[in-house]
Amino acid sequence: MKTPTINILTRTASRPIGFLRCHSSISNQTYKKTQHIVSYENDSDYNYIKGDNIVPVKVNKIEKSNKKSASGYIHAPYNLHCNKLLEQVKEGWVMFLDDDDNLLHNKVFKEIVDVLKNCNEETLLIWKMRYPDGRTLPEAKNFKDESIQINKIGSCCFMFHSKYKDEIKWDEWKGSDFRFLNGISKKIPNKMWINRVYIQINNFGDFGKQNDVDSLLNTCIYNKNWNWYLLPKYHMDILGLKIFSKTFYSKLKNRIFR
Repeated sequence: MKTPTINILTRTASRPIGFLRCHSSISNQTYKKTQHIVSYENDSDYNYIKGDNIVPVKVNKIEKSNKKSASGYIHAPYNLHCNKLLEQVKEGWVMFLDDDDNLLHNKVFKEIVDVLKNCNEETLLIWKMRYPDGRTLPEAKNFKDESIQINKIGSCCFMFHSKYKDEIKWDEWKGSDFRFLNGISKKIPNKMWINRVYIQINNFGDFGKQNDVDSLLNTCIYNKNWNWYLLPKYHMDILGLKIFSKTFYSKLKNRIFR
């Protein structure tokens, strides 16, 4: 198996702080054969996504309306940007990552590539994400049953080969991520369930409001109870040190025992 390219697809809008942390969690990976494909809506957004290993994709903003789908889902037109991002993928493997979320640690991609060595291109990889309160999805029952359920998995919890990128399209309604995953899971014959947390979710659902991670107005959406401060987060930065990273503990050990 040749060294695979990992394509990370991100939609961003008005989240410079969140996006910087998101992209840093990618650029800090020990596995370097990655491509961060990012959609943006205006010049203001473009100014903060410029950087190494970023493929910018200009998209037109689609105004949200009060209409609902036949099944009662609210309008979420920003989901359609994911189709534009998929068009930019040429080879390798594909995953989605929101602009206010992060890879949990700097060896996430190394671990995934190690798994890929024992998989073929007809494999869908599924792993866990973690919310600010420590709750993880998919749940243990989903892993035991190998079942994909709505509201029990996120768009950041799976990866598939680019050969399937045109099989399913995102729609413009809330819950499109589940419908995309559910659809593509029926196209891909093999599943690899990885019972590990690879993504840190930094909010409880923003519904397209584009609030940034550190905004003081987001006391509900970005609620962090006391558990949050005890959870290891590779992206947590204090005085220039990335807390909970292996590098931090190695430096700390050397300082104590030298």
